[in-house]
Amino acid sequence: MKRPRRAPYHTGRVIEREASRQLVLFDARRAAREVRVASASRLADALSSMLVERVRLSVHDNRSTMVSFRRRPDQIHYRVHHMFLDASPEVVRALAAFAGPARGGTARRRQAGARIDAWVRANRARIAAPRLDGLQPRGRAHDLGAIFDRLNREHFGGAVEAHIGWGPVRLGRRRRTIKTGVYVHDARVIRIHPTLDRPEVPDFYVAAVVFHEMLHQAVPPRESNGRRIVHSAEFRRRERAYPDHARARAWEERNLALLLSSPA
Repeated sequence: MKRPRRAPYHTGRVIEREASRQLVLFDARRAAREVRVASASRLADALSSMLVERVRLSVHDNRSTMVSFRRRPDQIHYRVHHMFLDASPEVVRALAAFAGPARGGTARRRQAGARIDAWVRANRARIAAPRLDGLQPRGRAHDLGAIFDRLNREHFGGAVEAHIGWGPVRLGRRRRTIKTGVYVHDARVIRIHPTLDRPEVPDFYVAAVVFHEMLHQAVPPRESNGRRIVHSAEFRRRERAYPDHARARAWEERNLALLLSSPA
């Protein structure tokens, strides 16, 4: 169940700083480090030149959000998948337009998003396959495997095929928003945020989150006018028809502070 996008953060080591841009790369092996630094430097410089703003660039190897940005008073912080390090000039311009001025830029951002999506589709093979080792469905308070099996039987006729488990626990990190679950289409993997694995979170809410992620397989994304629509009208219709949908949403609104806190 996707909630408002979390403010981007960086992982790895800061490897180079300059006045116009700052780079952060995911854990790269030493042999490829110089190549990645040079490619990241060129990309950051190109974005900074196009936007006429200071750019901070974080390069990651995530499997879900390929591009995100956060605008700050003194810089724009991009987080991009490493597939963009050798992006074509047209795609680099799309990255710049994606974070450009919001005023009067709706059509421009839509076109930029379509070009970025096309680049991701063409380079999907470069997205790392998720590791299934350590994917544990049984938690301290909730058993995701049992929830998945029940929902699959009652609402999907047993047709959903996916691995499910709890995401890793990261203590001490303050959150303002939360993504309670994620479905990785290519690998058919569902991960649920570990903050839900506590007695204070009712089973019906966890089940609603799992149902949402399972629905991504039953109602897959579709293309429309060059855009990838993940939550289509059919998806929303079936989600609203889920018996505990309204109850789960109401509980979430009352208990957002609990979900944003770290599990003990």
